[in-house]
Amino acid sequence: MKNKFKIVSEIQNQKLNDKDRISFLQKKQTLNKDIENSIDDAIFYKDTQHRYIGCNKKFAEFFDMSEDEIVGKTDFDLFDEATALKYYYRNEKLLNKTKRKVTHQQWVEYKDKKVYTIVTKTPIIDKNEDVIGIVGIIRNITNEYMLQKEIEHKNIMLIQQNKLISMGEMIANIAHQWRQPLNTLGIIIQKLNIFYKEKKLTPKQLDESSKEAMLLIKEMSETIDDFQNFFNPKKVIENFDVHEAIVKSYAITKALIIKHNINFQIHSKDKVFINGYKNEFFQVILNLFNNAIEALISDNIHNPSIRVSIEKKDERVYIDITDNANGIKQSNLQNIFTPYFTTKEKGTGLGLYMSKIIIEEHMKGTLTVTTDILGTTFTIALK
Repeated sequence: MKNKFKIVSEIQNQKLNDKDRISFLQKKQTLNKDIENSIDDAIFYKDTQHRYIGCNKKFAEFFDMSEDEIVGKTDFDLFDEATALKYYYRNEKLLNKTKRKVTHQQWVEYKDKKVYTIVTKTPIIDKNEDVIGIVGIIRNITNEYMLQKEIEHKNIMLIQQNKLISMGEMIANIAHQWRQPLNTLGIIIQKLNIFYKEKKLTPKQLDESSKEAMLLIKEMSETIDDFQNFFNPKKVIENFDVHEAIVKSYAITKALIIKHNINFQIHSKDKVFINGYKNEFFQVILNLFNNAIEALISDNIHNPSIRVSIEKKDERVYIDITDNANGIKQSNLQNIFTPYFTTKEKGTGLGLYMSKIIIEEHMKGTLTVTTDILGTTFTIALK
């Protein structure tokens, strides 16, 4: 084996002469071009006059041209005027150094070709720190983009399907919630009729009965408002009060909670606001409440309870929804957020799956679960 001194000596004696150096640089230039043409992404170079001064094979192929045909052209030679002007203004920002680098996604069209791309552009800067052009890299992500759109469409359809299922549950809740006030209204009307026939109806009795009836009607009206808000198709990002949204969800399930003697508590120290989709958040809370109620009923729990805790910590909001049912079986735990997985006789397996999609994909938070024989806690964490 050669010793290190001999290796150093041999390497030092292999210094290039001028002729070899030119040959070496030519080989390097050829190699760089080969590497450039081997890359799947399209690459182009422009000067400060917005003219193409070079590109790789992938870029030229998109326009059905060679590199030599591309060189010297501008975007106005390749695209329609509106598109070319858009690219012109973007490139001007780079050339004027208002931005060092830009990355954006866009459709790129040429004749009958249309691809969705990620475009990254960077100014070319010489040794004097002067901008002498632009280098751009274009990655075709059409397949990934279309797949993502397909997934989003399916998720929207699943959300709507889950809403229809929730609608049935809510109608049942409203029926429970309206039964008692309707009975009370009937009694008030009967009492007024009896007092009137017996000529015992006084202005005070009429006033008190009217006020009691109006309070009942207001409560029933609010239930309908909650129902309408939940199924409002409007999807906008807004700031909303977490506690208020949870109270509204409770209002929809209140009759069922009272019917089964479930102790319901909300604990919140501070007023906390979230920026997100209020109706979708409302849907998640309603799903979790309905699941907790069903678990408490099916497990026949003595002194059933649902406890909601809202806490702000380290710029995040944590919402815990805890029931004291018998918990989720460990064999089912890893699948509860899987679509169409259900342990209920008439379940669809969409509630928890869509809840996770809404919290984690639409609102950029997390939805997790912990469980044991003493109960189950679902935790929502949001910015």
